[in-house]
Parts: sequence; structure tokens; C-alpha cells
Amino acid sequence: MYLHRPKTIVVGLDGSPASRGAFAQAMVLAASLRGRLVAVAVVPGLGGLERIGRERERRELLRPYEEALTAAGEAAAAASLPLKKVLETGETFERLVDVAEAEEASLVVIGDARRAYMERVLLGRNVAKVIGYSPCDVLVVPEGTALDFSRVVTAVDGSRQSLAAAGRALGLAAAYGGTLSVVSVLDVPVDRHLIYGIFEDIKRRALVATGAVAKAAKARGVPADVLLLEGSPYRVIASFARDACAGCLVLGSYGKSGLRRLLLGSVAERVLALASCPVLVVKVAPGDPDAIAGDADEDFADEAE
Repeated sequence: MYLHRPKTIVVGLDGSPASRGAFAQAMVLAASLRGRLVAVAVVPGLGGLERIGRERERRELLRPYEEALTAAGEAAAAASLPLKKVLETGETFERLVDVAEAEEASLVVIGDARRAYMERVLLGRNVAKVIGYSPCDVLVVPEGTALDFSRVVTAVDGSRQSLAAAGRALGLAAAYGGTLSVVSVLDVPVDRHLIYGIFEDIKRRALVATGAVAKAAKARGVPADVLLLEGSPYRVIASFARDACAGCLVLGSYGKSGLRRLLLGSVAERVLALASCPVLVVKVAPGDPDAIAGDADEDFADEAE
């Protein structure tokens, strides 16, 4: 999400409460960023119906998606926001990514329905695919949540991807007058605690990474707190964000290639399944001129390595 140039926000719609909630949050963002919205509804499974001439069934399948686009158009018009409506067929994640690329989007916004944890993990793979293949940042809005940058949480592990996310989180907190919490989770098995130096080395790297973010936050006048916690990373991160009443959790993506691009890394995917607030997954590489606080991103990475 880029604050210094025109923004195009692509939103996935399917008529569900989760997608309606995501569109509402996208409108808030578009209004504050003076951006334009592109609403995309992707209808699955039409190919077979078209081939066998079942027009009635085809129209019934199309209806909720067309209605979702119509409702989005009315809401955007009422808010005086520019909106482009796109109706596609095929695989949801493929078409969303195609539109994001064609529109040179700054952000993709998708909703995530409330389900039991394991169901969210399994059915959330479409969300993971959108994130994995998206050319830009992706905002995942769990059903019933609202985006709020007054309390931003980010997690760092010393990697360039997590530190790029920290740069984005810092930029958002600075732009919206918010506070920043930086969490690093020390995940060391009990038996490895006994091996001299392993825990100390992991802790040292975490301190360097979080310290670099805190230093950059101080330089920009953003109130920030740093926490080193122990436990299972995805559970600790999700629990901290919930207990801190975070309005946005910012994570880095390892979105490069192959399986890691598809699954994000198990920690991020599991955090998404447990998230109690909107989650921004950062896809911009450190040092990219479009990255928020791009110079700081490089500083973080240099100090953390």
C-alpha cells in the first residue's frame, strides 16, 4: 500500500458477509488515500454450463455475483468514490491476480469468513493463493472486523521480508497517527535450550531486529513498544494482536516462488486462520522505491543480518 502515489485498490466480491465487510473497509481506505476501487466478482464453474446450453442454471449462478457488484456500485456512488466493476469467470485467485496486474493495483482486499479454526485453515487456501501470487500487498479482513491504524502490530524474525513488513507498519502508524507494537517470538524447543549459545544467539538476533525497528520509529516520532515472547509463533502473534486490541496486524510474505510463495510460510498462514483483526501481508521487497519507509527497510535488514 503506497501513500505517495495514486492508489488502485482491487476488492474481491462474492456476495458473502465477509466480502461485503471487506468492501466496506476498502471504501474507507480509498476515501482516506484518494484512491480508486476495482470490485471484482469471480464466478466459478460456468464453463460447463455454457457448453451444455443450460442458460437458466447459468443465470442463477451469476445472480449473486451481479447483485454484489450492483450493491458495491451503489455504496461507492453514495460515498462519491470512483469504482470500476469487473465480472470474471474461472479460478478466484487467478482472476483476482490477473485484474490486480492489469490495473497496476497497490492493494488487493479480500474478506475471510468466520469459521472453526481447522475449516479456516483448509478453506483459507484460496486466501493463501491470492496472497502468494498477488503482485502487491494483500489486506485480509476477517468477517466482522474493522481496519484501524491507531494500533498497529507487526512481527519480525530478522528476515528481510519481516523487516519490510515492519517498514510498512511503521509508515502506516506514522501516516495515521497510530502506535506500533513490534513482536519477536523466540521459538526454541526445550531440549535446545540446553545447548550452549543457541537460545542466546536467537535472542540476540531478535533484539537486533526489534531494536532497529524501534530506532526507526523513534526517528519518525511514532510511539512504539518492543516485546520478545516465547512460544509457538503463530499462536503467540495472533494472541498478542487480540489482547492488544490491534486494528491491523502487518506480516511479511516470503512470496518468491514455488511452495513458499503458495503457502506464505506456515506461520503467516496459521496467523491468518486465527486473526481477530485485519491482516496486511506485505509483498514489496525491501529497498523497493515504492515501499513505505523504504530506506528504513534497508537499515533494518542491514542491522539484523
